[in-house]
Amino acid sequence: MPLIKPVMDPLDIALPQLELSATSFEQSPSKICLRQMSLTDALSWAHYQNEHDRLYYVNNKQHTLSLYMSGGYETHRTDVNSGFGAPGKFCLMPKDSESHWQLGQTQQFMHLYFSDDYLKQLALKVFDIDPRMLQLPELTFTNDAATEALFRHCMATSDWQNGNAHLAMEQVTNTILVSMLQNMGITKLTTAVKGGLSPKVAALVCDYMQANFQRQVYLAELADLAQLSEYHFCRMFKQSMAQTPQAYLLAIRIERTKQAIQAGHLPLAEIALQCGFSNQSHMGRYFKKCVGVSPSAYRRHCLC
Repeated sequence: MPLIKPVMDPLDIALPQLELSATSFEQSPSKICLRQMSLTDALSWAHYQNEHDRLYYVNNKQHTLSLYMSGGYETHRTDVNSGFGAPGKFCLMPKDSESHWQLGQTQQFMHLYFSDDYLKQLALKVFDIDPRMLQLPELTFTNDAATEALFRHCMATSDWQNGNAHLAMEQVTNTILVSMLQNMGITKLTTAVKGGLSPKVAALVCDYMQANFQRQVYLAELADLAQLSEYHFCRMFKQSMAQTPQAYLLAIRIERTKQAIQAGHLPLAEIALQCGFSNQSHMGRYFKKCVGVSPSAYRRHCLC
């Protein structure tokens, strides 16, 4: 009898690293990075200053939401009729978008970088939007007072080097993305979508993982529940949930780890075993990747 690969074990998953910035195919000698910060593998920030420059900007790694903090009055796109920038103006540049820019006098702007899967998972969780139905439009010099306030009064004033503020900044970042989805014309497709798991099967599989996260879960078990081959199950699960079954199970384990740490009475080594990790070291490695801080730092935060 052939061995069944335990592909659901998150300890064997190589989580992707998110690049801190999108790719610009022209060098910019006048562009200055004032500060930058990676919150998690899916979320990062950068604060720039630039002036009198021409840029060809290609977003080939993640989505970018940018706010002009100051200046920008003479800045415009040369590939479309965009108007001009100004403080408080947002630009939303989806992954794989391209744009040409002419920059004017000194300006500062903040970039929020976020992965496509992260946004789709957030939309599913908060708004129950099918990930396949989420369309991220390209926006140039748009306004949104609520999201601007979060940029200016929460993120811009934060100490990005202060590890104690890390979790608070991650929460603000999620709030910014939710505000963006609500207020910036993010739309859903009106045509029917094909593929993916049915809502009934998706709920069945997810409930099964929630009930069995403490042990090793095999792909064959989940495929049998869905009555699909392992290959087709993985593909359809990703379409429906914007993440692989492996990543979904890992997210469950990380969330249960956070809950156990918040309870405050168990050693981290015991929490690791109870939450499906092989040991404390493995738990810590994946916790840091997903949450942005170590389990011990998260425990200190909870005790404050």
